[in-house]
Amino acid sequence: MPFLYLGRDGERKFQIDADLVVTGRTCVLGTSGSGKSYTVAVICEELCKNQVPFLLVDTEGEYSGLKEKYEVIWVGDDRRCDLTWDGLDLSILAQHAPDIVPLILDLSETDDSKGKVDVLLSRLYSEVSKRRTPYLVILEEADRFIPQVGDRLKIFEEVARRGRKRGLGLMLCTQRPSSVDKNILSQCSNQLIGKLVIKNDLQAVAQFFPGRGLPKELTALYPGAFYALGGLSQIPVRVNVRPRDTRHEGITPKLMKRVIKPSSKVLSEIRSSRLEVKQFGIPPLISANDIPPILKRVRSSFLFGKREIVKEVTLTWRPLVELGVRIRTGWLRKRFETRFLIVDRVTGQLVELGNSLVFQEGLKRFLGLHTQHIEILRALDPEKDSSLIEIAGEIRVPERVLRKSMNFLEEKRLVRASKIGRVKVFRRLVDPPKIQLSGKVVKIEKVAILDEKVDKVRVEETEIREIIRGLFEGSDLESFRPFLYPLYRVEMVSKRKTKVIWIDGRMGRKVTL
Repeated sequence: MPFLYLGRDGERKFQIDADLVVTGRTCVLGTSGSGKSYTVAVICEELCKNQVPFLLVDTEGEYSGLKEKYEVIWVGDDRRCDLTWDGLDLSILAQHAPDIVPLILDLSETDDSKGKVDVLLSRLYSEVSKRRTPYLVILEEADRFIPQVGDRLKIFEEVARRGRKRGLGLMLCTQRPSSVDKNILSQCSNQLIGKLVIKNDLQAVAQFFPGRGLPKELTALYPGAFYALGGLSQIPVRVNVRPRDTRHEGITPKLMKRVIKPSSKVLSEIRSSRLEVKQFGIPPLISANDIPPILKRVRSSFLFGKREIVKEVTLTWRPLVELGVRIRTGWLRKRFETRFLIVDRVTGQLVELGNSLVFQEGLKRFLGLHTQHIEILRALDPEKDSSLIEIAGEIRVPERVLRKSMNFLEEKRLVRASKIGRVKVFRRLVDPPKIQLSGKVVKIEKVAILDEKVDKVRVEETEIREIIRGLFEGSDLESFRPFLYPLYRVEMVSKRKTKVIWIDGRMGRKVTL
């Protein structure tokens, strides 16, 4: 049975059972500067020594130094990474994770970090559940992914409650324990607690010191000193964490003398430069100079008078995403196929790419709903009342679980509640979107983004996945391919009016946003 050497309890070595950590629920808590990340790195070194596979969610790029001495796979956006996020198939990575060296997921410079973690951990949970093989997930800055207030990744709740029997362990690390979902934090039976000074955080860890109260020294612990308790020690003991074997990458920069450039020269360079960024998208087929002649030919279709002029034409990029949905097909619904649809990442509307860009209502009304909410809406009839027990039987969910979801949908005005006698009944006020899936894949390529505006992404992968799972029974999101689409913003003016219209950058047709 392997043991992990963490440091010293006075004159004695402090070691912990590797099995206890790898398949258990552990939290490492400490304020900034307490040595929390340093301690996590020591645990990772010990796991590497004992050839124990794990996945570490590294939000600040602090753990790549493990590669100095140990074989790990570094995933990120740095040119030195073993794998880059660009084009990475997370399902395949999850499938191989239990059989390979530890994975360091560097999220410090990547977009949609929550979406990536959600996809990878969901696939990993399924893989480990099938194999029943021990594997550890270490989550840095847990308060970002499973906050006490706000959107959280539900997969962590599933892992915390059911992962142990499947062999999947969880280690939560945070500077702010009071900001972490208390239901998940309370399931951590192993604790390493360093310096904490904020009242709410001290109250959050008081549950781990039953009968003794918080140690007075907790607010004044020096870096690298942690209390080990719970499953790690029958009574709380103070451990001085051993020195690291590898370099820590997250060191805070120090002030030093440097040369300050003249501001006039720098401003001149910035103003005259055009930064070119390569992203995936569909290149425009018409230029800004083509817009006035196009408008002149179809003037009556667009404008509000005869004397308007084109004041300004600006190329913008609209963020869209092609979704690959894995669904059951055939009469017996035993065959799986992948079909596709396109969604606007600004509004959640469905998008058709044909002779012009066409936006439809689509998923817009359902953003923020979970899979169960969508299943409830599908089960309800707009013309017939259903009781709670009828709905629960339809979607196979206990009434006590369903009641909270019904209250949420009622607050969102998506269902209407009334009473028949003493029985509360419901009917839906909106229809789930009817989505036509396609067998065609969008042809995208790398496009040069200069100084044009790219509309802000407001719809993330996790939101869309919840809706898709609810709309198509037994389905899941297999692929998520973001891309940019060219639109021209045209500002028209007349004597007293100003009007903005949008022109499709491929086909030259008017687009209604």
